[in-house]
Amino acid sequence: MTRLKYLDEIANQAWAGNYDLVGPLSSSERLYVAVASGRMRELCPSDSIPYAVDRIGEEWMTHMLKVWRGGTQPQN
Repeated sequence: MTRLKYLDEIANQAWAGNYDLVGPLSSSERLYVAVASGRMRELCPSDSIPYAVDRIGEEWMTHMLKVWRGGTQPQN
Protein backbone atom coordinates (compact mmCIF):
# COMPACT_ATOMS: atom_id res chain seq x y z
CA MET A 1 0.00 0.00 0.00
CA THR A 2 1.36 3.40 -0.87
CA ARG A 3 1.92 6.00 1.82
CA LEU A 4 -0.78 8.27 0.42
CA LYS A 5 -3.37 5.48 0.40
CA TYR A 6 -2.49 4.84 4.05
CA LEU A 7 -2.93 8.54 4.83
CA ASP A 8 -6.26 8.52 2.97
CA GLU A 9 -7.45 5.70 5.23
CA ILE A 10 -6.45 7.73 8.30
CA ALA A 11 -8.18 10.79 6.81
CA ASN A 12 -11.38 8.76 6.37
CA GLN A 13 -11.25 7.84 10.03
CA ALA A 14 -10.48 11.44 11.05
CA TRP A 15 -13.42 12.66 8.95
CA ALA A 16 -15.61 10.37 11.09
CA GLY A 17 -14.09 11.82 14.29
CA ASN A 18 -11.61 9.02 15.05
CA TYR A 19 -8.14 10.54 15.58
CA ASP A 20 -6.45 7.47 17.07
CA LEU A 21 -4.01 6.91 14.18
CA VAL A 22 -2.94 10.55 13.79
CA GLY A 23 -0.53 10.66 16.74
CA PRO A 24 2.54 9.03 15.15
CA LEU A 25 2.31 10.94 11.86
CA SER A 26 4.94 13.46 10.78
CA SER A 27 3.95 17.13 10.54
CA SER A 28 3.41 16.92 6.77
CA GLU A 29 1.40 13.72 7.06
CA ARG A 30 -0.77 15.22 9.80
CA LEU A 31 -1.39 18.30 7.65
CA TYR A 32 -2.37 16.08 4.72
CA VAL A 33 -4.84 14.17 6.89
CA ALA A 34 -6.20 17.40 8.40
CA VAL A 35 -6.84 19.08 5.04
CA ALA A 36 -8.16 15.95 3.31
CA SER A 37 -10.56 15.17 6.15
CA GLY A 38 -11.68 18.75 6.77
CA ARG A 39 -10.35 18.52 10.34
CA MET A 40 -7.79 21.35 10.40
CA ARG A 41 -9.34 22.82 13.54
CA GLU A 42 -9.11 19.52 15.42
CA LEU A 43 -5.78 18.19 14.12
CA CYS A 44 -3.68 21.30 13.38
CA PRO A 45 -5.36 24.21 15.18
CA SER A 46 -2.33 26.51 15.08
CA ASP A 47 -1.67 26.06 11.34
CA SER A 48 -3.37 27.87 8.46
CA ILE A 49 -4.69 26.18 5.34
CA PRO A 50 -2.24 28.11 3.08
CA TYR A 51 0.63 26.91 5.28
CA ALA A 52 -0.70 23.35 5.11
CA VAL A 53 -1.03 23.42 1.32
CA ASP A 54 2.53 24.72 0.96
CA ARG A 55 3.89 22.16 3.41
CA ILE A 56 1.97 19.23 1.85
CA GLY A 57 3.51 19.94 -1.54
CA GLU A 58 2.36 19.69 -5.12
CA GLU A 59 2.54 15.90 -5.55
CA TRP A 60 0.50 15.12 -2.44
CA MET A 61 -1.98 17.93 -3.18
CA THR A 62 -2.52 16.56 -6.69
CA HIS A 63 -3.28 13.16 -5.21
CA MET A 64 -5.57 14.68 -2.58
CA LEU A 65 -7.57 16.56 -5.21
CA LYS A 66 -8.09 13.37 -7.22
CA VAL A 67 -9.20 11.35 -4.21
CA TRP A 68 -11.04 13.91 -2.07
CA ARG A 69 -12.48 16.40 -4.57
CA GLY A 70 -16.07 15.15 -4.21
CA GLY A 71 -15.97 14.75 -0.43
CA THR A 72 -18.06 16.64 2.06
CA GLN A 73 -17.04 18.51 5.18
CA PRO A 74 -17.63 16.78 8.52
CA GLN A 75 -20.89 17.82 10.17
CA ASN A 76 -19.59 17.80 13.74
